[in-house]
Amino acid sequence: MQILKVYKHANLHSRHLNTMKKTKPNAAGIIKWLFIILCTLMLAGFLFFKHLGTWSADISPKLGVTNGQFAAMPETPNAVSSQTGIESKHVEPLPMTGSVKQTKNKILQCLQELGSNKIVTQNEDYIHAVFVSPIMKYHDDVEFFIDTTTQKVQFRSTSRVGKYDLGANRARYDAFKKLYLR
Repeated sequence: MQILKVYKHANLHSRHLNTMKKTKPNAAGIIKWLFIILCTLMLAGFLFFKHLGTWSADISPKLGVTNGQFAAMPETPNAVSSQTGIESKHVEPLPMTGSVKQTKNKILQCLQELGSNKIVTQNEDYIHAVFVSPIMKYHDDVEFFIDTTTQKVQFRSTSRVGKYDLGANRARYDAFKKLYLR
């Protein structure tokens, strides 16, 4: 009788171990689920940032020139201007290329060559263009002020949404400057 009890106990223990072996997850299954979760998170992130781009089209930023000065720079690092004292956001103003009209025409020509932008406002000494990024559709505002007192073209480029622009506004200034000064 005692032997029978030990046998039954050993048999139950053996079945329990077999059950545990069957439920042990395999590496391929874990990797598959991690891959599915990662893809889902990446898709959700992409859709979120894509929505930010669409949403940025509806934002009305503070723009324009008052008393020869652009609007104040945002606290976020996603902007550059020739009129800021913040070193990390500062870019050099560009020289005028003759009269105000000639300078304005040169700016418009360079904007056309850069592409991916639309002129929103232009008057005698001011141009406001909106650049739209090709994939995410983020809207960035670029302003030019032809300052006849200093004979310089003041430049300001700022993102409408987000905190960081991955250097897009500075790169835009550099690309514009290269076209403008050639």
